Amino acid sequence: MPVLTVMSQNVQYGAGTGRWAGMVEVIREIGPQLLLLQEVDWLADPEQAKAAGEALGMELYVAPSRNRPVAVAWDPAHLRVEDVEARYTSEFHHGYAAARIAPWGITAGLPAPLVAVSAHLIPYSAQQAAVEAQILNARVYRHGGIGLIGGDINHPTATDPEIDWTQVKPYNRASRCIRREHPGDPWVSNRIVGQTLRDADLTDVAAHLADQRNDPALRRATGKHGGLRVDQLHTTPALTPAIVDYRTVEHDYSDHLGVIGVFDLAIVDGSQPHDFT
Repeated sequence: MPVLTVMSQNVQYGAGTGRWAGMVEVIREIGPQLLLLQEVDWLADPEQAKAAGEALGMELYVAPSRNRPVAVAWDPAHLRVEDVEARYTSEFHHGYAAARIAPWGITAGLPAPLVAVSAHLIPYSAQQAAVEAQILNARVYRHGGIGLIGGDINHPTATDPEIDWTQVKPYNRASRCIRREHPGDPWVSNRIVGQTLRDADLTDVAAHLADQRNDPALRRATGKHGGLRVDQLHTTPALTPAIVDYRTVEHDYSDHLGVIGVFDLAIVDGSQPHDFT
């Protein structure tokens, strides 16, 4: 069975003493074939990026960024990346990297390349983050429609329960909630980002399995201080049937939990490829 394990991790403050080394150990223990990273500022240095790839035992691409870069890494024993696109990254606050993975190795049976997007949406504006999400929607369908978006989405999902917004920092509330008419009105999530991803027929992996298994714990928050499930995985319709597992991983090396998706590539639905126009 050609199984693909994908891990997404915001590496916030990961360059600090001991943090990155500890995170590498966590990642190597999990052993994903595909790794999506966010906030890897120090890896903009090619020498640091080379060292990081060697430490992970993976090939590593770091996307250009106006602020904090994202990266994508892959195990070359199982995956062959044809290209990594970041052509619209200047339109993002942080950026994205869309890896086009060839039908080879564990993806050999796929009728089209697998597109895997590592993303980090702007935290300061739900409206602007939704615009960034619209670009990602197009990029993930770019090469036949078998794809996923993973990363720090930073905003409420389309379907998760409301959190206690009174416990959230005021600047995050103002960025992630809808405007209130009066100061005493309750805070309500601005779900425009989650809805934008959903309206492109993308499936929220954690929510999908939480509903399928009647296990609300799968919707647990991934930001340790904000109470939101900001780190998310979303799949195109072709990849959605292949979802077999999702879990989080907690460690001391970031302010974010890692999120992990497992996919059985033998049951990808390649019957309706998307022509990109």
